[in-house]
Amino acid sequence: MGQLLRINFENQDHSFRILNKEAITRETQIIDLSLDGQSVTIIKEGKFWVMEKPMEGITSDLVNAIAKNIALRFRI
Repeated sequence: MGQLLRINFENQDHSFRILNKEAITRETQIIDLSLDGQSVTIIKEGKFWVMEKPMEGITSDLVNAIAKNIALRFRI
């Protein structure tokens, strides 16, 4: 999608970019992100979002905060 988005989490600023080519909708189950320069894939499991593979420095709480930010921005 291309637009740089920002989130402040635990007093740290993070910037991320959604890399999915298709539009984000309620049916979206996988979102590819560029988070602080790292490629991250998050997957929806029930009501929560988790990382495809754990990465150092990126907590599950941060992933859920980013997913909530995306959900509010795209009204999903």
